[in-house]
Formats: sequence, C-alpha cells, structure tokens
Amino acid sequence: MNANQSQLIKWDEVPEILSKEQFYKLCHISKSTALHLLQSGIVPCVNSGMKTRCYQIKKEDVQEYLSKRAIFPEAYSAPSGWYCSNNKKSYKRVPPKISEDMAAFYTEKLQNYPDVLSVAQVSKFTGYQKSTVTRWCKLKYLKAYSLERLYIPKAFLIEFLNSVHFRAINQKTKKHISFLFEFLKWRKTQQKEQLELQNQ
Repeated sequence: MNANQSQLIKWDEVPEILSKEQFYKLCHISKSTALHLLQSGIVPCVNSGMKTRCYQIKKEDVQEYLSKRAIFPEAYSAPSGWYCSNNKKSYKRVPPKISEDMAAFYTEKLQNYPDVLSVAQVSKFTGYQKSTVTRWCKLKYLKAYSLERLYIPKAFLIEFLNSVHFRAINQKTKKHISFLFEFLKWRKTQQKEQLELQNQ
C-alpha cells in the first residue's frame, strides 16, 4: 500500500481500536509481519494476554505507521531469520529532499571514521559480515579501490547507504534497522530546528 492508497482508506469507518486481524488486513501485510510489528513495539499495542484477539491497536497508531511506511518501508521489515523465505521487496528511490537528508545523517554518523575505510570498518559500521561487504564491492554496488585489499572512500559508502541496493536488503541487521529509525528521529529534530529558526 502506497501513500495514495492509504489516503483512500475511509478512516471514519475504521474502529478506534483494531485487532491484529483488522490491522494486517487494513495495511495489506502478512500475519507474520503484523506479529513482528506488534511484538517488537514498532507499532504500539496492548496485549491482553488472551489466547485469541489479544492485541489491541489504536487507529491513530495505525495511521502513523502507514504514513511512515510510505516513506521508509524498509524500516518496518522483520529482522534476519523472521521469515523463512528470502523474497526481495522492490524499493523505489526516495524523494530528493529525503535523500539529501539521509546523506547528511550518514555523514554525521561517520564523522569519527577515516576518509577511507577498510572492509572490516564498513562491516562494523553496518553490522553486515565482511564477506557481504566484499560482495557489495565485487558487484559494484559499493564503489571501492583495490590495492591488494579493498578500500572504500567514505563518500562512496554514504552514497551506497543512500542507494536502492542498500535499502532493498530484505533481511536487515539490527544496526541497519536502528539507523532507519534514528534517521526518522533525526529528521524530525532537524525540521523542528529549522521551523524555530524561521519563526525567530
């Protein structure tokens, strides 16, 4: 469901409190994805402890979830091992302003790293195995220089972190997922600060 489809929902007809079944049907997601979102606390809910219909989700929290998911669907993907299948999802390029903000976010996160990183350093930063980082380089998703070893300029790493290839990784590491939610908070803070400056 994209942003336009979300706007087509007749929210006046949606109950103030939804069950898990109503939640996943309304959002067009699987039962497994719904369970991950609720159990992880990504989508707030109340668990009554009952065997059936134990989850209660506020309509306003569902609306917020759909709004944020329209921009960053990958932030709501289940972590590695949650699903049995390895089906890739298709992600489009984010709007230019968001892409610009994301580059600024990662630039800030990498400020204490050297201008040129090793495979091990990129692995540590992203949470992915060194073999995975090497594969990104060999496939030329992540630009690097090969001088006996692979060396990744920070500018190329930031470009990759902001790319469709990185965003489209289905089974994300905890660090990857953490970055996505940190970015949402970071961007909200930046927008608030900019608004305060404009009102001065």
